[in-house]
Amino acid sequence: MKSTLISAIFLSSIAFFGCAQAKSGIDLKTSEVEAIIKNYLLENPEILRDAFIELDKKQDRLALAEISDALYNDQRDSFIGQKNAKVTIVEFFDYNCGFCKKSAGWVEKIIETYPKDVKVIFKELPILDSRTKTSKIAAKAAIAANKQGKFAEIHFALMNERSISEDRIYKIAEEEGLNIIKLKQDMNDPKVELYLADTLALATRIPSLSGTPFFIIGDDLIPGADEERLDAALQSVLDKI
Repeated sequence: MKSTLISAIFLSSIAFFGCAQAKSGIDLKTSEVEAIIKNYLLENPEILRDAFIELDKKQDRLALAEISDALYNDQRDSFIGQKNAKVTIVEFFDYNCGFCKKSAGWVEKIIETYPKDVKVIFKELPILDSRTKTSKIAAKAAIAANKQGKFAEIHFALMNERSISEDRIYKIAEEEGLNIIKLKQDMNDPKVELYLADTLALATRIPSLSGTPFFIIGDDLIPGADEERLDAALQSVLDKI
């Protein structure tokens, strides 16, 4: 896609340059025009950088429009906040992701600050499972905990754990008052595995989503735990309501 963009910029520049030549009466060979344009782009690479940034934004906007229903209306998602809140934040995360743990405090703060205006939808994306061996178990436990009305408790407790083991997951669930037998039954429901697969497939349709955490706030797509950027994106949406 990016090589296509470079070609488009190059060809457009040649066409524009050709029109300018015709008007000015200057006669240059195509090879000379190409050399001028090439040198200009090499001396001003920010032009290509800005074009790539705009291309990425355009691709993301198109992707979000196509998957909007799956992002915001999947009844299987866990969420915190009013169902019909004015602002909805979507977060893709992994319980073993260090930056997810870092941003969890921001998420909790926002929920407490705007209990009626902001809803956070949590998209379980255990992409670190092949290394940690517990990311998927933690995700399944949180999904199952939601059936007992304890998602928030389990979510933030797991995020506050520096190292997650399977035993610790169940210990936390017990400490939060969950029925462990029911929890394990719900975790083993084939529908949970399907939901995780669907969420992964959804994530792959967002071009700029390459890791966790990943936030969607209005039209802003924000990777990582940049609280300043998250605050600015949220405030921008709040100012419009």
